[in-house]
Amino acid sequence: MGVNKTVTLITTGLLVFIAILVGLYEYVKKDYSREPSEEVEILRTWRLPAQLKEVSGIAFLDDERIACVQDEKGVIYIFNLRNSKIEKEINFEGKGDFEGIALNGSTAYVVESNGRIHEIRNFLDEEPQFEEYSTDLSGEENVEGLYFDRGKNRLLLALKSEDLHSDNYKGIYAFDLQRKELEEGPVVKLTFEGEGFENYEDKDVEERFFPSELNRDPKTGNLVLLDAEDPRLLFVNSSGKTIKLYNLNTTDFPQPEGISFDSQGEMFISNEGNPGTIHRVRINQ
Repeated sequence: MGVNKTVTLITTGLLVFIAILVGLYEYVKKDYSREPSEEVEILRTWRLPAQLKEVSGIAFLDDERIACVQDEKGVIYIFNLRNSKIEKEINFEGKGDFEGIALNGSTAYVVESNGRIHEIRNFLDEEPQFEEYSTDLSGEENVEGLYFDRGKNRLLLALKSEDLHSDNYKGIYAFDLQRKELEEGPVVKLTFEGEGFENYEDKDVEERFFPSELNRDPKTGNLVLLDAEDPRLLFVNSSGKTIKLYNLNTTDFPQPEGISFDSQGEMFISNEGNPGTIHRVRINQ
């Protein structure tokens, strides 16, 4: 064997060895940061029908029924918690990337990842009325969180990817339902700092947390966000300051995409999967 070939083999071997070490380091580092939080307890689980294996958003209609959307079809599915069946489907659009749903009485709102908002009035009636609204947001920002902020008659939208204006935060934006317009700047700036984010300080803000859903805890008023890429549950105050970050068990929460609260303030989290699931969750303090 020639000297050059021997050197090449040794160099290749060293590179493979280094790659293995780097991979092990990243695995250990990620595993350490992903130790599930013991405070998160699943009280009950519903397995969803095949139509909702890619469930991307949920919103309580009443204490027996949840309105759901999934990624690929413009359909609202009414899922009955008592019999675990879909009792109604409301078609409002064809194919798309539908990420969140919010309800205001007889009106439903659904957001696409490109920032387009669908308004479905009288959505349970035989002939609902449909409207669409464009925003300044796009697929680059990747809108995934949607929440109806009743007190201010607006929709709050959370960005999964990057912010529209800055690399130093990810904004929560407001869509005014009176004017049907997106407010110019974010109403909350999220920097993902504080307790729980120690292992993410070396990452850029846009890589620390990837919001997949947004809601408000009715018991505290704090905002609640999910991360579907690195399954976590984050509570922040109205200014965006971290209150508490919980790591979710990736077996139970493989891809958490939806969060909603019933009339008693109980938390429900939906997950994409085969099958998709909805968990009723309690945070033990």
